[in-house]
Amino acid sequence: MFDVYVAFHAQMRPRAVAVITPRRRVTYAQFNADVNRYAAAFMEMGITPATGVVALESRQPYRHVVMLMALSRLGVAAGTATDSLCELKLSDQAGTATDRVRRLTADWLAAVEARPPIEVPSAPRDLDSLGRVLLSSGTTGTPRRVPSTWRQRLDRGASNMATDIRGKLGVWALLPGVDSGQGYNLSVLGFTLGVTIALGFGAAELLEVMERHPEGILGLTPNQLQGLLQVMPPGFEPKPGWRAIMSGAALPPALARAARTRLTPDILISYGATEFGRAALAPASLLETVPGAVGWPAPGVQIEVVGPDGRPVPDGEQGEIRIRSHKMGATYLDNAEASASTFRDGFVYPGDLGRRLPDGCFVVDGRIDDRMNVGGIKVMPNLLENALLEHPQVRDAAAFTVPGARGVEECWIAVVADGEIDRDTLMACLRAARVQLPHIHFARAPEIPRNARSKIDRPALRTQTQAALAKGKGGGKGGEIV
Repeated sequence: MFDVYVAFHAQMRPRAVAVITPRRRVTYAQFNADVNRYAAAFMEMGITPATGVVALESRQPYRHVVMLMALSRLGVAAGTATDSLCELKLSDQAGTATDRVRRLTADWLAAVEARPPIEVPSAPRDLDSLGRVLLSSGTTGTPRRVPSTWRQRLDRGASNMATDIRGKLGVWALLPGVDSGQGYNLSVLGFTLGVTIALGFGAAELLEVMERHPEGILGLTPNQLQGLLQVMPPGFEPKPGWRAIMSGAALPPALARAARTRLTPDILISYGATEFGRAALAPASLLETVPGAVGWPAPGVQIEVVGPDGRPVPDGEQGEIRIRSHKMGATYLDNAEASASTFRDGFVYPGDLGRRLPDGCFVVDGRIDDRMNVGGIKVMPNLLENALLEHPQVRDAAAFTVPGARGVEECWIAVVADGEIDRDTLMACLRAARVQLPHIHFARAPEIPRNARSKIDRPALRTQTQAALAKGKGGGKGGEIV
């Protein structure tokens, strides 16, 4: 499937660079040869489309993407390293081998990579057969297995190329890695177009890549963007042709403003999910005037905001977001209850609250499950978090609720800050948000726990705070934990 483009570029542009890592540069000719080597080795292991979904686990980013393309060459559906329900897992890490986990030893890997070149043709396949299984973000609990066909992967790649790529070639640096939805989509699309994929770079190393190469795409989450800005050296000078594509979580306006000033003015917000791919797109500059904006629907995508009766609400009125697209799936694997809740009436219901503005732009106000009800005051946590992030000392923040002494939910905000910052200063920031505020407790935190897609893990914060209170560490002005 996607591997045929790797073979094509290896024939037409053999010396063009396909992959760069901190330790190596690999041409398309070398990359294609390695894909063939692993495809042949997997065939000898008896791996075929009939094997089922095959998960990959590798400590080396280059080897991981080679094995991913090798499975594609064989027409085998690929899963992610953290999916324990895949029929087979291939791992180059130490551990016990089982019927469902095969350990790729160092000797076996060395023998495969030393093989003479061999040509393995791309296997024919039904485009409507299973091609990839990704995990949902897990925001609402246990991650769910989201299947997609080869055709859906092609459709999503074409959509990405027409919207967020728009002729931008050069180097594509993927911080989330190829196991993520964004990393997988951009990597296979990049190989289709013959660009160079950068994998395995840390934040400081990636900044050097951006200074050396004239143009490229930077795929990352808001949390990873914050990390880049924190390690950015004085005098950093990226080339002007770089574009950053944000996904995985909402981009706070303060972070967007800092990144547009210090990293690149060309930043796109991508609103999507594993279940339906890219749904909407917007320039990050829009957040300056429309906080929470995720932009306008991508071609072929229908977005609606509906009330409790399932009918669309008027523009400007908050309701539940639902999405319909030819790129979306219709079910989760092995989870009928979750499927019935998420996939309804021909739409995907991702669990977001939002609004449609008169110009067709959509705003996401937050997760339905995240909405806090504190003493009858209902507030979305991201409004409080974004208000605090406007303060230059606040690096991160997360709002959540914890039951008080009488069992009534109380509002807490964990704050990661540089230096000392008092309660009065934080409250002044919150009042600037102009929303009704409950009584708020603040907790100093070294970092905010997040899931694999950089979304705040509020249940973990709730549990940690309850444990700290039970140990008698609460106290201080306003109930802060110091």
